Amino acid sequence: MDYTEQMVRTASPAKLIEMLYQRAVELLDLSIEGINKKDFLSANEYIKKCQDIITELNLSLDMKQGGEIAKNLRALYNYMFKALVEANIKKDIEKITEVRNYLFELLETWKEAMKNVGNTANKLPDPNRPRLNVSL
Repeated sequence: MDYTEQMVRTASPAKLIEMLYQRAVELLDLSIEGINKKDFLSANEYIKKCQDIITELNLSLDMKQGGEIAKNLRALYNYMFKALVEANIKKDIEKITEVRNYLFELLETWKEAMKNVGNTANKLPDPNRPRLNVSL
């Protein structure tokens, strides 16, 4: 078991969300780099992995407890997924950058929210909540 796998296995649900946002941003940075180098195969793989992360984030939303925020996140995740499909087909760096910037803002907002709640979400994970299933 490598370090990243160990971190994922032991992370709280709140920390996992942060890790997923961080990895999604990294993957889109790598996809842009791949497109710039004309390495379209690698760019495609990075974009698909990012789409997997977005799907997991979308599926992890609690629509009952999350209310309007969850509804808005679902719409944003759906938009980002579709935008990446289009960007992957067209190798559209501008569209990839747009999605990357959304994910970066979500990452920063999530970090700030976790600070503001005193990381209680990290201390009290819901044992009934399904764990995210995505490879970083």
